[in-house]
This record gives sequence, C-alpha cells and structure tokens, in this order.
Amino acid sequence: MTSDYTFFYLEANIVCIIIFAILFIKNLHSVDRQEKQRIYDHVLLFSMLYFVFDSLWALQTGGILPNVRAVALIVNFNNHFIMSLVAFYWYLFVEVSESAHYMNKFKNRLLCMLPAIISVYVMLFLCLYSSEAILDSEGQVTFAYYVLFLGAPMVYVIVASIKSFIRAGYKENYALRSQYIVTAISPVAVLVSGVVQTLFINAPLFCFGITIMMVYVYISSIENIVSQDPLTSLNNRAQLKRYVAKDLKVPESGEKIYIFMVDLNKFKVINDTYGHIEGDNAIVMAAEGLKNVCAEEKQRHFIARYGGDEFLIVAKLRDEGEALYLKERLKEGIFKRNQNSGAKYELRASIGFAEYNGIIENFNASLKKADD
Repeated sequence: MTSDYTFFYLEANIVCIIIFAILFIKNLHSVDRQEKQRIYDHVLLFSMLYFVFDSLWALQTGGILPNVRAVALIVNFNNHFIMSLVAFYWYLFVEVSESAHYMNKFKNRLLCMLPAIISVYVMLFLCLYSSEAILDSEGQVTFAYYVLFLGAPMVYVIVASIKSFIRAGYKENYALRSQYIVTAISPVAVLVSGVVQTLFINAPLFCFGITIMMVYVYISSIENIVSQDPLTSLNNRAQLKRYVAKDLKVPESGEKIYIFMVDLNKFKVINDTYGHIEGDNAIVMAAEGLKNVCAEEKQRHFIARYGGDEFLIVAKLRDEGEALYLKERLKEGIFKRNQNSGAKYELRASIGFAEYNGIIENFNASLKKADD
C-alpha cells in the first residue's frame, strides 16, 4: 500500500467513524430508548473501535508506522476480536428487533455468543503459540487469518438472514414482511463487501459497506417510529394518512374498498378493574387477533391502530356480503385470542364498516359512516 493510498484508506475510516459517532450521539439522546436501540449502539461503538484498529493496520501496511511483528499481531487480533463482537451484536439486534422471545434469557444470549468466543480463543492461541499461521515472514496476514476473521461473522450473518427470510413468510408478519426482507439482505451485502476487501486488500470496501447498512438501518428505524404504533407494532394514524393519500389505489372492476372501524367493548372497565398495564395487554391481544384474521385473507388488508382502543382496517372486497363475513371473522378473531390468553376478562369488539370510493376527499365521510 502506497503512502497516498494509505491516507485515502485512513480518510475513509475517519469519515465512517464520524458518521457512526453522529448516529451514536443521536441515539443516546433519543426519547424512550428501546432495548434494540441499545444493542444497535453496541454495534456502532464496536464498529468505530474496529475502524480505529483498522487504521493502525493501514498505517503499518503503508510503512507509516514500523511493522513490528508483535504490534502487528496485537492489531490484527484486536481487529478479529472486535469484528466478532460487531457480528454478535448485529445478530442480537436482529433477533430482538424481530421479537425472538428466547433472547429474553441471558443463558440463551450467552449460548449465541459461543461462535465469537470460540473464534477469539482460537485466534489468541495462534497469536501466542503459532504466530506464523497468522502472519507470514513479511508480516502479512495469511489465508488462515482471513478464514478465522470471516468465520464467526459469516455464521451470524447467514443464520440471522435465514431466520429473517423465514419470519417474513409467516402469515402473522405480513405487515412487516418488507422490513424482514431488508434485514435479511442488508448484512449479506456487507459480508460480500468484506469478502471482496480480502481479495483487494487495499480497498476500504468493508467500512463503506457497513456504514451504508447502518445508516440505512437507522433511517428505517426512524421510519418505523414515525409509521408504527409502539404498543401493537401496527400502522399508526400518520401511516394511515400516507397510505390513503399515496398507496391506496382505486379498486379494479369487481372490487370495492371498505373501511372497518373496530372499537373494543367495555375497555374502560378493564382499565379500571385490572389496571392500565392489563389494559395495554388487552389492546395488544386485540391487535394480534385482527392481524391473525387479516393474514389469512387472500388480499392483504391494511390495518392500523386509530387511537386508544380503536382500530381501522382498509380492505378490498367484492361486495357487502364479503364485508359482513370479514366483520364477523374480525370479531371472532379478537374473542378467540382473548380466550386463548386465559385473561380474567372477556374481550369483545363492536365493528362498523362503510364503502369508500377511492376519492380522497370522501375518505373522512366514509370513516365517519363506519364509526357511526
């Protein structure tokens, strides 16, 4: 690596560190930080640390710093150690974001960390007792080093991507399908950039790849906060307005648009009797019941939490008979979900619907009719 290219490599890493630092600071000051945001912060923090040691590697390779073997071993070991942590926390971020309940137990998280732990210990052993397997006589990293360096990250990325693709196919996740697919594809692109960089060692492709992915994930998380109801993960009222204004098309011949308003019965009694936490649980149960019914339909209906204990569904159906049938299925879906939960109270809903002609100026009138 020439000195000019060394400084270009350093500049690339510095720019990525600055971008990650901005995201990290913004995340720290966000209101109502969730666990997945804290895990995301770990990915940012360890990525910045990786860029620091990667810059030291570039300075050594470029001849700016003396290429002392012991120092080179320390730098390359730290690169591997930190990258293993980045990959593990990314896997953890994906699992927590996609509500993998097994991650609630510390024991399971520790088990998931085993690939990183084993990889780091193998690298440490080689650095201490067989350094020629890691660095050749000229101080350059060997093929074995790259195998270890990419091994654990590849395991985490591939497993997380496969799980995301599988979850995207679940009926109950139809509303989040595109989000799961993006989560599955993004880290694979970063992994490819890392593999390519091992082939073209002087190109800072990995730092660009991971920065683009992390910025995209940050933007997506902001969009989710703006468009999703935090309690139920359904669309919120703002997303409903965007959907009606931009995405809801005039139905094809033989189809009609129906708006359904869902209002939970005696919700105030549940709040007053069992407390607001159980009231929130009731809202989540109702949302899950509605999602289960909508996921079984041939057409993917738009579903949103309209506010409080009210939900709204936009469905494309053939006639009023189908609308009446869907109405009963929605009521039954909430009731069954409540029964299966073993809750002490009975959860039911009143549902009204009205036809909407697709002209945005008439949406509020149809909404009021469904509500009435």
